[in-house]
Amino acid sequence: MPFLSDAQLGKSIRENQIAPVYFLYGKETFLSEGYLKKLMGRAVLKGTESFNLHQFDGAALDMVSLRVEAEALPLMAQRKCVVLKNPNIEKMAKSDFDALMEMVEDPNPTTVFIIFVNAYDLNPKKSAKVRKLGETAAKSGVTVDFSPKTGSELTKIVKQRAAKAGCLIETPAASYLIERCGNSLEQLTVELDKLAAYRPQGEITKKDIEAVTGVSLEASVFDLSKAMLQNNFNRAFAILDELFVCRQEPLAILAVLNMTFVDLYRAKAATLASKSVQDVCAVFPYRGKEFRMRNAFRDVPRYSVKTLRNCLEILAEADIGLKTSRADGRITLEKVLSSILQVINVERA
Repeated sequence: MPFLSDAQLGKSIRENQIAPVYFLYGKETFLSEGYLKKLMGRAVLKGTESFNLHQFDGAALDMVSLRVEAEALPLMAQRKCVVLKNPNIEKMAKSDFDALMEMVEDPNPTTVFIIFVNAYDLNPKKSAKVRKLGETAAKSGVTVDFSPKTGSELTKIVKQRAAKAGCLIETPAASYLIERCGNSLEQLTVELDKLAAYRPQGEITKKDIEAVTGVSLEASVFDLSKAMLQNNFNRAFAILDELFVCRQEPLAILAVLNMTFVDLYRAKAATLASKSVQDVCAVFPYRGKEFRMRNAFRDVPRYSVKTLRNCLEILAEADIGLKTSRADGRITLEKVLSSILQVINVERA
């Protein structure tokens, strides 16, 4: 089997097409963990898990024990399953990596060997080891990169999950849910469960979403930046106060705020170069968050490049200050808001 998508992996598991080797990794950890459970459940005969399912922690890897277990025969079943969780492939000793590659190249046909990584951000384009492991696993079995879903894919998943729960959610409401709660499938699933309980057998509307779901840090800070850009002093500081009441970390707030202004700057540069939202999303990692760039293109015409640069400089100085001194986080962020509002006022004057 070659490189597969998560949907193709799911289909192969349902059809009991189990390969001897799997390399599963990627940023979409909710999906990868779900498919790992399904794969282990299919690979091991029910009732024999205590002696046919063996899991190894990559942080305390004993390659000898791993290899012995992978090469041993199953008990009272046709196959067994050995799972290696979160090995640090980049920092793995050469001898251990070579041994792992041998196991992947020539797998035991009675063992389903799964290498599962969700604690590290693996990029085969930047790591020769990851690329080599992925290519080899694809030849002997299956390699799956659980990459983040696009906005349209998330919307489709939200609508499907709502339908399974006996509810209806139309595309505009599903898109609003994603913007409000973030693109984490785990969080979206939690929020959908709440909505299904709130509106059983009915249509989930925008009002329902606002009444029941929580707002992600990213969505809250987006509202904060929007209030700042609209020169709404009272609204901006009210949102900041709400974030601190919710015990959000100053650095986390600053990071998302910086991200929002980076989106605006990219949108401004793209607009000046006659580029589209799709052009920007093709260059930068906005997969699953395309709405951020659409919003940036919508809001950016009223601001100059100079203003956006000044705002980014203010944010950069604050970031350095919080990371290199014992400055009070709340006071620092209040100064950031005041400085940016002043910059915006100067442009409008």
